[in-house]
Amino acid sequence: MLQQLQQQLPDRDLDREIKKQWWKNNGATWKNELRQAMIKYRNIGHEWNFNQQQIELLKQYLTANKLLMECLNSECYVSREVREEIEDSLFLPFADLNYD
Repeated sequence: MLQQLQQQLPDRDLDREIKKQWWKNNGATWKNELRQAMIKYRNIGHEWNFNQQQIELLKQYLTANKLLMECLNSECYVSREVREEIEDSLFLPFADLNYD
């Protein structure tokens, strides 16, 4: 699929104006097809349409993870077992976390 999309692109050696015209005529369709391929094959590129509260929660989550990683990479002492547990579970999807 990606090779097909790549083959649709104008040749790099073409005149800049010709490439510009190609993007004007085909760019939106090409970008949409690329996005659909990313969603299908890599599960990225979704339109999540988060509300403001969800965006704020995501920011807090990312900030907390960044702080945790900075702590783990600093001189603070954490046992190897605890460190490995944190690192192994830090970026798992919520459904994969084990709270038992």
